[in-house]
Amino acid sequence: MNLDSGLDDDPTDGSGNEAAEERDLLVVLRLSNRQMGTNEERIAIALLADELAAGVEEAGVGEYDGDEYGGGECILFFCGPNEVNLLGFLRTQLQHSSYARGAHFVRLVEAQDGEMKRENIPI
Repeated sequence: MNLDSGLDDDPTDGSGNEAAEERDLLVVLRLSNRQMGTNEERIAIALLADELAAGVEEAGVGEYDGDEYGGGECILFFCGPNEVNLLGFLRTQLQHSSYARGAHFVRLVEAQDGEMKRENIPI
C-alpha cells in the first residue's frame, strides 16, 4: 500500500493555474475473516464503493481510487483537495452501512518533526 502526500509530478491543472493539492484518505473496513472476506462481502463492498465513488464525485469532494483486500481488511482509497470535507461526506454515508462497525479512516498528518505520520480516525 502506498500512502503518499497526493502530490503529482505536474503541479498544474494544464491551464497554467496551480492545481489544488490532492490528499489521500483511506477507508479501512474490517472483514469477517483474516483473509480476503467472503465472496458476499466482496460483492457488497464493491457495490458500496460504487455508491461512495458516485457520491463523492457528485458532491465535488473527491474521487475514488480503488481498493485493496488482505489481512482481514478491505481498504478503499479516496483522494480530494480537502480531506476534511471528504472525510465528513464519507463518514455520513458510511454510518448507514453495516461495514462501518469496526471501520476507520487513515490519513497522513504532519508530525512535530515535519515527517508525515498515519492518523487513524474512527468512523
